[in-house]
Amino acid sequence: MKAFLLLAAAVSCLLVLSSRRHQGASHAGVVLSVIAIVFLPCLAWFGRVFADIITYPVLLGMVFLGVQPAAGLVRRMAPRMPVLAVVCGCGAGIGYFFVVNSRGYATVLTPEQAATGLQHLDTLYHASIANMLVNFGHLSTGLDGFMPMKYHVLSHIWMGCVGLWLGVTTLESYYLTAQIIAIPLLLFSLIMAGLLLRRSAEGLSDSALVTLIPLLLLMIADLWGWTSYLVSESYFISLFLLLLALPLLPEIADERSPLGPPLTALAVAGTLVLFSKISVGVIFWGAAGFLLWRRLGLTLLNFIKVAAPIAPLVWLASAIGSPEAGEYVHALRPLAFVREFPRGSLPNIVANLVLLYGASRLWLSGTSAEMRLAEALALIAMGSLAPALLLDIIGGSAFYFANVGTFVCIAFLTAYGGSLLERRNPRAFRPAVILIFIAVVALATNEKRRSPIELVRQFQELRARAHTLAGRGEAAPLSTLHATAALLAPGGSLRGEIGDDVKHTPGGQSIETLRSLSGGQTHQTAVFVAPDNRPFWTTYIDCRGDPLFVPAVLGVPMLKGINPAEFGCPKDRYYLGAHNAEDAVSDVASDDQLCARAARWGLDEIWVLSTPQVGRKLSCAVPRS
Repeated sequence: MKAFLLLAAAVSCLLVLSSRRHQGASHAGVVLSVIAIVFLPCLAWFGRVFADIITYPVLLGMVFLGVQPAAGLVRRMAPRMPVLAVVCGCGAGIGYFFVVNSRGYATVLTPEQAATGLQHLDTLYHASIANMLVNFGHLSTGLDGFMPMKYHVLSHIWMGCVGLWLGVTTLESYYLTAQIIAIPLLLFSLIMAGLLLRRSAEGLSDSALVTLIPLLLLMIADLWGWTSYLVSESYFISLFLLLLALPLLPEIADERSPLGPPLTALAVAGTLVLFSKISVGVIFWGAAGFLLWRRLGLTLLNFIKVAAPIAPLVWLASAIGSPEAGEYVHALRPLAFVREFPRGSLPNIVANLVLLYGASRLWLSGTSAEMRLAEALALIAMGSLAPALLLDIIGGSAFYFANVGTFVCIAFLTAYGGSLLERRNPRAFRPAVILIFIAVVALATNEKRRSPIELVRQFQELRARAHTLAGRGEAAPLSTLHATAALLAPGGSLRGEIGDDVKHTPGGQSIETLRSLSGGQTHQTAVFVAPDNRPFWTTYIDCRGDPLFVPAVLGVPMLKGINPAEFGCPKDRYYLGAHNAEDAVSDVASDDQLCARAARWGLDEIWVLSTPQVGRKLSCAVPRS
């Protein structure tokens, strides 16, 4: 309920403050207020009670302010319109529930998948980073003390703090926060960007179209492309912030508007974007910086004024969060992304070309302010295209450049193309028609159409895996209908059976044993898993998940937490790191050796896990003979 309250407060803030734009108010107040609300849970870092004392009055007050104009709007509508809106909203929520969870990253099955060795490594990896940041203040995965690493940190801090505020584990926060708060805010900020990118008198007049057009365009892009924006936490948070700040660009482009408020909001939002996802931040700051330079005048002195604060900020974010170039960018190899990942690249390339074309048309026919805005939009398109077309970036990560332009293109087409079509053919360009198109495109998209089946398949796999690991043989097969009913009925007997199986798996037993040792205290503590603890080291189907299990679930670091050599798990530079990898492998160690290792990181207590059921507490703060 707290998560839903935070979402409602952010949406209310966007609606209430954005309605003041027709009175000449700057969008800067909207940006700063929404950011303040969204990041209020970070106060939980200083104490959950302290955070509640501050957040509840703010969130409830904002929701109260938002309910009043919304109720007035509903009263003015035809009776069927609110009902239709609720039905469509519920339908979209159910659809996105299946799509997001079927991707298999942070899902409603995550707690059980983590204990049974089925959880996607990305979620374990990021939850581990979040735990080390929030619990200990170290940028690390916690695989051997606080072995340092480089990564963009904002999403991890936010996810971890929201988990503290909600009173759940970080691993649970990763699916609750994403699906209840972040993804809805991303979609809503996309809608608002399409509405606010132009003056209200020039955009779409039908509020239903303002909502439906960007969603239709996004689904068209999804028809052939990737939906990584639904599962990458750092990316969807950075996109939300970028889209929230996008309406600042027309203000900066307009010489009649004061620069102070939009620059303040731009600095805050742009910094957060940069520390959430460097690729998005570099594109955003490149376009915003050029636009500001254009507004001030294209002189060398003005360039220095603009670059002086931006360049150190980008350098700092890169120093903290960007891996070494050789690890991330393989080579300057044109069209490598297109050849290797056509589905991930081609739809985004087309969208960026459309944005370039639209920006050129606006530049040729618009006012001087619109010309400057068009130049900034063109730079976003070129900044998105250049890395995707020229560089060979590891694992298809060029998507996180190319897809930025796709979202900006959708906002631009909603703001400029939507109103043009609405005026030219108002009878055909109606909400009912757009709704039909959305339904057709969604059903035509293989990923969306098959998402319920895929989620049920994961549920069946979880049931079978838990039953086997619990030593109860093979689970009796279930029909798809029975499995679907059990999945959607958490209080059912089958879910209870799975929960009981999970408790008896090596993963479930290991966490229960470690929690019994903790006594609720996890500060200055590490876990050492004995190398001959075979059930622990063979839980995960992908063995790289075993070292991340304890840092992700329990939130404490390991000591010598890399898989023992005898199990033959491949060394992985991304998930397991490259620093002191051989020295971090679990092997036989005396208590003195473990304590000496823990002392490097200021840790004075070690929980030694000999088997999933047997553990002991080793206190290094007490002198030992």
